[in-house]
Amino acid sequence: MFMVACSGEPDRAVEPTADLDIRIGRLDHDLFHASPDSIRAASLKAYATYGDFYRVYIEQILQGAPVDDPRLPLVLRRFVLDPDWSVAQRAVDSILGDMEPQREQFELAFERLHALFPDSLIPRVVAFNSGYNYGIFPTDSVLGIGVEWFIGKDHPVIGYLAPEQFPLYVKERMTPEMIVPSAVKGWLLVHYTRDIRGADVLTNLVETGKVMALLNALMPEVEPNLNFAFSKEQLAWCEANEFQIWKDIIGKDQLFSKKSDDIGRLMNDGPFTPGFPRESPGHIGEWVGYRMVSAYLKESAKVTFAQLFAMEDPRAILKDYKPR
Repeated sequence: MFMVACSGEPDRAVEPTADLDIRIGRLDHDLFHASPDSIRAASLKAYATYGDFYRVYIEQILQGAPVDDPRLPLVLRRFVLDPDWSVAQRAVDSILGDMEPQREQFELAFERLHALFPDSLIPRVVAFNSGYNYGIFPTDSVLGIGVEWFIGKDHPVIGYLAPEQFPLYVKERMTPEMIVPSAVKGWLLVHYTRDIRGADVLTNLVETGKVMALLNALMPEVEPNLNFAFSKEQLAWCEANEFQIWKDIIGKDQLFSKKSDDIGRLMNDGPFTPGFPRESPGHIGEWVGYRMVSAYLKESAKVTFAQLFAMEDPRAILKDYKPR
């Protein structure tokens, strides 16, 4: 095992304090590996196995018939026999296999999370085929993964996806190594960020930066650019231009702006960040926020992650950020 630090700053090492038994429920297998003639029985069994998440999967993720609709088996049969989705599932089976490497990553990440937040809920991890509707779908207790999103950017199935809905920068991330960082990040964003609707740019930067600092502490073995969903070149660009990025934000007097356009410029995804060169990544605010929080944690060695996430005043974190 090797430790990787982001952007030149060491992340806090976290030693697991409990042995968790994380399993990945294979809802994709439960449906696509069932005989088409037994799809009704497979659906009933899946409902019994996954409980309310199966309803969420059917009604919200697949956007099919209501889970108790007698027509549901017909809807599912068409889905699993559809050439596009069955080819995608065969690619999942071939490329991801039993997902044991990902299972081990999830287990270690959530053991570390449990060490930092002993009362935290550890999710049930469920893999499904979403028909390219959702890649990551966290609920109150389940971390859902649309595994067909992660079969490799060069797979022919990915090439068939409509570019207006799946632009190149999205397809570039559709690789197996993005499964666990994307999923854990999605879980943290849903369960470890407070409601900041109506808040300013600084609050958005810091709250997301907390999540990214925690994500890097939970997954130090992962290449840092993957946690940010950047390419290696984009992360290198950020590191080389940190002062200029900060100068741009300050120079445009946007740090305390509550305008949605100012927040969206830094936080929204895209091929690059508007106002910066095309070598920049989208959602660059995640990285800026991470750098702020990293600087604060470096100067406040006794502050725990629990205390960090309890902090509501972003200015207390801003004071230690001095990019050069």
